[in-house]
Amino acid sequence: MIKKILTILVTATLSFTFVVSFSIVHNLGQLATAEEAEQTKANQPADTLCPNGLADVDEGEYHYIAINDLFSKGILNGYEDCSFKSYDPINRAEALKITSEAFTPFTEEYIVPDKRPFQDVPLDAWHAKYIVQAKEKGMTNGYEDETFRPWETINLAESLKIITQSLSNYIEPHADELFTDVQLDTWFSGYFAYAKARDLLNISAENKVFPEQEMSRGYFAEIIYRLKRSFEGYDFGKATFYGEVFHGRNTASGKMFDMYEMTAAHKTLPFGSIVEVTNLANGKTVQVEITDRGPYGPGRVIDLTSSAFEVISSLSRGIIYVEYKVISEPVN
Repeated sequence: MIKKILTILVTATLSFTFVVSFSIVHNLGQLATAEEAEQTKANQPADTLCPNGLADVDEGEYHYIAINDLFSKGILNGYEDCSFKSYDPINRAEALKITSEAFTPFTEEYIVPDKRPFQDVPLDAWHAKYIVQAKEKGMTNGYEDETFRPWETINLAESLKIITQSLSNYIEPHADELFTDVQLDTWFSGYFAYAKARDLLNISAENKVFPEQEMSRGYFAEIIYRLKRSFEGYDFGKATFYGEVFHGRNTASGKMFDMYEMTAAHKTLPFGSIVEVTNLANGKTVQVEITDRGPYGPGRVIDLTSSAFEVISSLSRGIIYVEYKVISEPVN
């Protein structure tokens, strides 16, 4: 009898030891290996608060307003030296982090799951919680080999997918045509239709947006900023000017064009609308009245008088990126 009891106790002990050992090994397998830990350390995000601002984001760069606005809201930060490195490529992990901070911030305490979301995302890595959340929300499905490849760069098409899929109110708009290099039958056409409807992209004179382009940190921040501002009623694009050659001629509204007045041309806004235009490279603003029609080149959204343009930029710039918003409309 005693021998039987001892046998049962030994068996139970061995079984318990096996379960605990298996659990430990399993859990350790979800954490970073030495190689993964080294990679994670080498790819730390820009996460320094920088109370004096970002040292290398200078006035005059087209993403100046975008980066500083997101920085002021805590959506993005600087590196240890308080640089942002706008023109460096952004990797998939940090792109997802910035998107999450902008549109799907954590409202509850993050609960670590039992297993890795993807084979190459250890649970103790800084980016794990963002990727876990993104996978749950359908923002990313990873690759066919069940990896996420967090340190690879991300292109424009992939960026738009992640950003749009983070939105709770995303609805793919109808589009009859998009851009010269984005056809309607591509897997990413819906994301570009949404981006076009909200003026999120830089468009070339040939009506191209280059969907395969490697994303820079500055351009990624610019798209996030434009999307957030679009929900507040702002539009974006290129501003140009016209002046002396047209001085004294009639405009589409019937008013005489005066290069010294604060007026502008827009393709669709009602004549008499007052629009506030902001230069995204320096934050300078001007208010203009819509009195004419145009401009018509790809990506061009408003044509200012030379005097109005000069309030927010040097005429030598010729074309600038702006945001604009209607602040009053005509009574009739």
